[in-house]
Amino acid sequence: MTSENEPVPVTAWAAGEMKASSPPDSMENRQKDKPIKGKKGKAARTLLRRICKAVKRPFFACCDSDKVVRLTPQTDTLDDPEAMPVRSLSRITPTADADPFAPDLVCLAGQVCEYPESPSCVLASCGIKQTPDPKPHVTDSSSLNLCDIQPPKAEPDQDKSQHVPEEENLPEQDQVSADLESVPVEEGPSEIEQEPEDVVLPSSVSSSEQIVSEAASDTEPELEIELPQGSIVSLYEVGHLIRSGNFSKVYEGTHVFSEKVKVAIKCIPKRRMDRYLDIAGHCKPVLAEVALMLRLGEAPSCPNIIQLHQWLEDESSFSLIMEYPEPCRTLVDFILFSDLVSEGQARWFMLQALKAVKHCSERGVYHGDIRSSNILVTLHTLELKFIDFRCARLITSEGFKSSEYQGSDPYTPPEVIGQSVFHAEAANVWAMGILLYEIMHRYLPFESFDEILHGYINMDPTLSTACHDLIYRCLSRNPAHRLTLEQLEEHRWMKA
Repeated sequence: MTSENEPVPVTAWAAGEMKASSPPDSMENRQKDKPIKGKKGKAARTLLRRICKAVKRPFFACCDSDKVVRLTPQTDTLDDPEAMPVRSLSRITPTADADPFAPDLVCLAGQVCEYPESPSCVLASCGIKQTPDPKPHVTDSSSLNLCDIQPPKAEPDQDKSQHVPEEENLPEQDQVSADLESVPVEEGPSEIEQEPEDVVLPSSVSSSEQIVSEAASDTEPELEIELPQGSIVSLYEVGHLIRSGNFSKVYEGTHVFSEKVKVAIKCIPKRRMDRYLDIAGHCKPVLAEVALMLRLGEAPSCPNIIQLHQWLEDESSFSLIMEYPEPCRTLVDFILFSDLVSEGQARWFMLQALKAVKHCSERGVYHGDIRSSNILVTLHTLELKFIDFRCARLITSEGFKSSEYQGSDPYTPPEVIGQSVFHAEAANVWAMGILLYEIMHRYLPFESFDEILHGYINMDPTLSTACHDLIYRCLSRNPAHRLTLEQLEEHRWMKA
């Protein structure tokens, strides 16, 4: 048996066969256990530090490895509309009142964590907020990330232990977390800049608004030209204003040598959108309205189309000197301010209108804006005259693009609305049907594009069956089923 002072062989330690020969309560055993216990505590702390570093690494991969974020839970973010779920895991740091032996909680994105003493907590884009005091420090989290957030500052009279637990108050198990949180965090900006609100720049204009503005530029002249009363244009003295529109003004003119000769002087300002045509006998292109009126005025002319006597051009405008039937008024005024028009009187108007439309078609001209306000009625003879050829075009076999239609909306044929191409004859017959309906009813049949496509035509029951049939067949929504000009002329109502 060996004595107490005899050294123990090393092989006995390695094989685990070493046995304590002294009593367990002896002073020598207690002195030997102290360094062993200290080594075990140090090894445990080292192991915990390594575990925390391993756990910390994926959560703070976007930040510097030396940075640790101090997060303070708050409770009012459940009602905060700016609180957004985070895309990564967030670690909850225990407060001073938390269970010292409870493990650190890790909340997934979108998960709500509950504490024994706090009502609720919700993940924000920077972490979990909780407000123990009634006046919390609320920070806009919409523009924060995990790397830039700063811990909330306590009030001057508030105990800092509510936010940062003291290291000496923590048990050995939570010492590692305190060591990690004691690493200094770089200070960020004192104020968080909020993202600016959406601002519509002048250049960000939708395509529909650009189209409207282009159309507006086409409907308004760039320059208004007025003729002073008493001024002389060619051999005519300018009188009172007869008619004013978006594109021109019409004045009464009197011949300087004969007061009995009256004319209408139409003044048209030049615009960038003006169309010009080449015609024989002119060295340069002529304004389309002038060129087409000259074509229609060639012999044999039509008495139901206004005649162009002369036209002048200067640097800023055109002046058209036309015939002026006196006394006269537009057909729409005649319908509204006269007695009811009978079917016989309406037939007389329709025969003249059909004659004018056929003359235009024979000369290869599409008026483009047939309506009651563009037709003059001579009061003594009830003779009609078509005016205003601003929208007139040369007829082509391919037809016209629907986007180029410039006529009045209530007279718009349905193929212009629903198709990409329309043809002159079918559009003329549709306009004739609208015109006859307006003459007989004193109002238009359609008030919108939807009614033009799908609306029902309400007829006066007192009208004849032949008049009903003519209107219905002129207003057929299918251009292929619509009457032609020849069929319109041969209809039984027109022959009555």
